[in-house]
Amino acid sequence: MRVEPMDITDVVVLVNEWGTEPCRVDGRAPHPGAELTTLADELHPIFATPDSATRAELLNALLQVTGVRPELAPDLSESWTITDPAQAKRAAATLALRHHLAAHPGRLGLCADDQCADVYVDASPAGKRRFCCLTCQNRARAAAFRRRKAQLG
Repeated sequence: MRVEPMDITDVVVLVNEWGTEPCRVDGRAPHPGAELTTLADELHPIFATPDSATRAELLNALLQVTGVRPELAPDLSESWTITDPAQAKRAAATLALRHHLAAHPGRLGLCADDQCADVYVDASPAGKRRFCCLTCQNRARAAAFRRRKAQLG
């Protein structure tokens, strides 16, 4: 069975909407036992670790689980296949992360806001993104401002 990689933004949505940790920190009820929750929980650590070696290890383990393998399509383009159709979504998400990390190492992350566990893909020109959204960035900056103000007296 041929597998197309997911769009990387769809992987982020999957992890943030279905992941146990993002749901818990956000105060939402997780989706227990759901196939997408399991997949999101497998992908979350890849975003959460800043260590590229650990990311590669986690990603390679998922690639092995899916049994995804490269093939050359008749038009000589890159193609990916799996034998177990049940692994299609896992393979598509893992391939998206593989392609993204190969092209943009270090451009995945976990929101730096203490009140959030969402993940993001850094598409900023400088590559210095630290928050999943402006809401988290503003909340963290306001909290830092209040801490500085309290320390001054």
